[in-house]
Order: sequence, then structure tokens, then C-alpha cells
Amino acid sequence: MSSPQAPKPNSPLPGDDRPVVAASTDLPQVSFEERVQLFWFENKKTILLTCALVFVILVAKEGVLYYLDQRERAIGTAFAAAETNPEKLRAFANENSGHKLAGLAWLSIGDDAFKAAKYADAASAYDKAEPLVAGTAFAGRALIGQAFSIGLGGDKTKAESLFKKIAADEKQAAATRTEARYHLALLAVEAGRVDEARKALDEVQQGDESGAWSQRAMALRSSLPAEAVVAAAAPAVAPATEIKLNLPGKK
Repeated sequence: MSSPQAPKPNSPLPGDDRPVVAASTDLPQVSFEERVQLFWFENKKTILLTCALVFVILVAKEGVLYYLDQRERAIGTAFAAAETNPEKLRAFANENSGHKLAGLAWLSIGDDAFKAAKYADAASAYDKAEPLVAGTAFAGRALIGQAFSIGLGGDKTKAESLFKKIAADEKQAAATRTEARYHLALLAVEAGRVDEARKALDEVQQGDESGAWSQRAMALRSSLPAEAVVAAAAPAVAPATEIKLNLPGKK
């Protein structure tokens, strides 16, 4: 017994008995190359403009870096040429204001003025150097130099105020703060404030237990008058008039 035949689809048109072929719903596959070409045709202007912009930026960056490198070389050469001449150093510092090497130039100018006992000029130069060398190993030199020059120039009060500011500034190096305390001790000795000087020297020795500043503090302390020693009070039964002060050299 044969299986029933599936009915063949007929044409929807009357009188047309040709079989109808079912159309496929699958779209033809687009290759990767074709997709790339399509993307290029649709976006080639944007792509070309972006590439051109990136190229310009890279060229500009390299140009700026080259310029900065050449400028730094030129400034370094100019500083080296002026290093031993105070007038050339001053001209260099003025022409390159804001540069760290200008700060070193002002430091050198301050040192020369200090050696020549021109303390006002030295203080001014150190003051100009300080913001340019801040955060470097030379920052302490500028601060101490300025305060020391002001003190030697006669303004002890301002010098003491600056040294106190340096000693209290935790951002400064420990050696800088210790040196400031030592100079505070010297100023206190000059003013006759011996107890204050001893306190400052104690702080120096605590901050620099075995260094040069500690040794200077010990030497300065040995030159101070001996501290007065108060005798222990007598027993309560003794009259108040029996309490005495034992001073050095007396019995």
C-alpha cells in the first residue's frame, strides 16, 4: 500500500497550475570585508580628520618637549657661566625669575653679601631665594640665612620671630629646625634670658643627640651661669627662718 502523496501547492492565479516554490526567509550573509568597506565609505571623512588631528597633536607635543629641553639646556648653561660672578648671577636671576636655578643664584648672591657683612642685602637675597627653592635641600639655608642676616643687621626681635617660626614648622627638615633652636638659644643668652636659653638648648640636644648642633649646645651651656640650687625645706617643727638658699661658692 503506497503512502499518500503530499498535495502540491498550486499557483494562486486561476488557470496556472505551476507549482509554487516557497521563498526562503534567510538573508544573504555579509562578509567581514564587506562590512569594513561599508563602514569606511560611511565614516571615511571622520576617520581622516581624526587621524590628522592626532598627528598634529603628536607633532605639537614633540615640538613643545624639544623647546623645553633646549630652554632648560640654555638656562643651565647661562647659570654655569654666571656662577662665579655676582653681577652676572643677579642678571641671570632677574631674567629667569620663577626658575629654580634663579633661586640658587639668589642663594649665592646672599652668601656673598653675608660674607661682606652686607646683611640687609643678604637678607633680601635669601628672601627672594626662599620661594624658588622651597621643598628642596636648599630651603633651610634660605630661611636660616634670612633670619640670621636680619639678626646681625640689628633687628633681633624680627630675627627671633623668624627662628621661632622655622623651629615650629614641621614641614622643615629636622636639621633646619634644630639650627633655628640653637640660634634662639644664642639670642636668649644675649638678652639675658638664661632659663629660656637652657630650654632651647635642651630642645637642640633632643633633636640632635650626637651631632654637631648638640656639641655646640653643650659648649654654649657650659658658658652659662650655674643654676641656683634650692635647699630642701627643714622639718615642719623647725622655725621658718631656718630655710636657706645654698648658692654655689657659699656654705
